[in-house]
Amino acid sequence: MTPDPGTAAVLSAEQIRAHRLLSSGLDRSATSAEALPLWGLGLQDRDGSSRLALAARLPDPASIPPLPDPAEASGLALVWSLRGAPHLHRRADLPALVHALWPVDEADAAARLSGDTGRLAESGAKPADAYRAAVKAMRLAVTEPMVKGAASAAVTKLLPRKYSGHCAVCRSTHVRELLFRLAALPAGIGLVPATKPVVLAPLSDADAITAGPAQGIEGLVAEYYRRHGVATTGEIAAHLGTTAGCLKPALPDDLVPVLVGGTRTYTRAGLLAALAGVDLDAASRLVRLVPGSDPVLQPRDRAVLTGDKERQKALWPVVGQPGAVLAAGGVAGLWRARAAGSTLTITLTAWHRFTARERAALADEAQLVGTIRGAGTTVLEFS
Repeated sequence: MTPDPGTAAVLSAEQIRAHRLLSSGLDRSATSAEALPLWGLGLQDRDGSSRLALAARLPDPASIPPLPDPAEASGLALVWSLRGAPHLHRRADLPALVHALWPVDEADAAARLSGDTGRLAESGAKPADAYRAAVKAMRLAVTEPMVKGAASAAVTKLLPRKYSGHCAVCRSTHVRELLFRLAALPAGIGLVPATKPVVLAPLSDADAITAGPAQGIEGLVAEYYRRHGVATTGEIAAHLGTTAGCLKPALPDDLVPVLVGGTRTYTRAGLLAALAGVDLDAASRLVRLVPGSDPVLQPRDRAVLTGDKERQKALWPVVGQPGAVLAAGGVAGLWRARAAGSTLTITLTAWHRFTARERAALADEAQLVGTIRGAGTTVLEFS
């Protein structure tokens, strides 16, 4: 439905920040990775960053699981999912996730293939047909662990030429990159963690995964509101890899307008009371170091985290996104890590005058990052 532009409730950015910190499990109340309240949309991974996000949410470092192999039969799985980006998901959620992310029509398929769409159209290919053909080819081609380049070459041979294009990076003609990535999960293909170049392999439960029909995207929209509190249709669509127009039929019936820091957005009527009454003190006590791909940094309404334009540029640069320091109920600085031998040095750029308690907590969090990254010694520096 289209939200009713009626009288808008007023919420503060502080309230939305607090909701996002607590709703993603940063209070460390979950006892296991699978129990964390963030799996509906998965956990984006960049070179193992998902383990840092898990470490920021689990009370015991020993409970942080290694990234899973596709052949494992339970637990978590690393796959290309939302926007063709690598995400961790619960294995049990994958069959339903495939249906939720399957294009509802030709326009949705074109939206999901974004940069590939124009090139496919030039060759006379229809995006929805491309989806189906690529999934079938990938399921036939990747029957054992394969390096990405070999898998791409094998899939390319099975597809009509109209689904491929010349790649300036590898100087060869192969299946379109985003099409290749989006076809992997519906084909029952996962990613082998910590491999460079990336290795693809069949998931242990691949037989339970079927390509289409499209159903259940409403659940992903509802999960976005649960996790992030407020959003416009366009912001959710961008996160899921489609357009606002394609997503409108999946919007909840109970959306209401709200003003956050003077900016009009929307929430679900049933969430208003929780957002207004969020525990600001609990959120302000949290001190964490999270990676640049962390769920709290994913929403497109970046002014909720910081209204300072220069800080936004620093936190979300075009390349090389740093990690975020969470303290005092929001983003209190940036952090970057560099390794030299067995020593990991974490350099923190402060946007906030840290208390003695916060500095002590940051030292503990830095040691945790070092443990996750396998460092012998971890050094924390303030700049």
